[in-house]
Amino acid sequence: MRSPIVEGQMWGNVEETRSTPSSVKVLLRECGGVGVTFLIPTKTQRPWSPPLGFQCVYESYFQNETKLWFPIPRLVTSYARRRDAAMSQFLNGAFRISVALMVAAAKINVSMSVWTLEELTYVKSMGDGLYSIQMRPNYNVIVDHPSRTNNWQRFYFYVKCDGFAFEEPPDDSFRFLWNHELVDHPDSASYPEEFIAKAHVVASLAQVSWKDITVERIRRAVDRISKRDCRSDLPPLITGNRRRFSIFTRAELNVINAAREMKELPDLSALIKKKLR
Repeated sequence: MRSPIVEGQMWGNVEETRSTPSSVKVLLRECGGVGVTFLIPTKTQRPWSPPLGFQCVYESYFQNETKLWFPIPRLVTSYARRRDAAMSQFLNGAFRISVALMVAAAKINVSMSVWTLEELTYVKSMGDGLYSIQMRPNYNVIVDHPSRTNNWQRFYFYVKCDGFAFEEPPDDSFRFLWNHELVDHPDSASYPEEFIAKAHVVASLAQVSWKDITVERIRRAVDRISKRDCRSDLPPLITGNRRRFSIFTRAELNVINAAREMKELPDLSALIKKKLR
């Protein structure tokens, strides 16, 4: 067991959990959590004090506002690891974006790597130890999603770090304590050309409505999502260069924006084919 009283971890906005064994069992049945071992925190335990070999997650991560599933995809844990953050520090929108992008990319047989997710998004501190991940404006392919999730922080539980709960089970290198200052986004100019081509394809998709990301659609896409094309243990290259890499030329961006206004799929197939050789 870990003590809930840790220097620098006394976040006043975090209350004791309202999760119960019954609520978690129902949740696991609904989102494929077969074989997942879980614990309900005591009155004194908090998200940053899971027992050894466990991680903290919120019930809302797996409900209609986010639609994450078990085993938790590698993309989610990879992103948290590269930001040096605990999973429980991220708002629902962070993983909602991840789910929608994974499903949309799977439809065109593109596997979302953590590099691509990093390039299409930015992270924002919400105070009190919490962080939000949002799409960069020019790459916003997710629309009509919920603006907030009420009381999401009140229902949390611990899951064992094994293959039933995680596609890539967190080891000792994964953070469980909350981080006051996350690792910045990396210098994407150092990424391989293959990443640039995949990011280009995903960002040029027609806008996807969150209501179209159904549980049935997710289940059909899971096998294509679970590809391993990027090592999560590679540390991000931080050069201090605050300028973000642009995967579109101005001309390409104009075509995409015009097509999205007309609700049509941007016709960039020739450009994409050339980039992918």
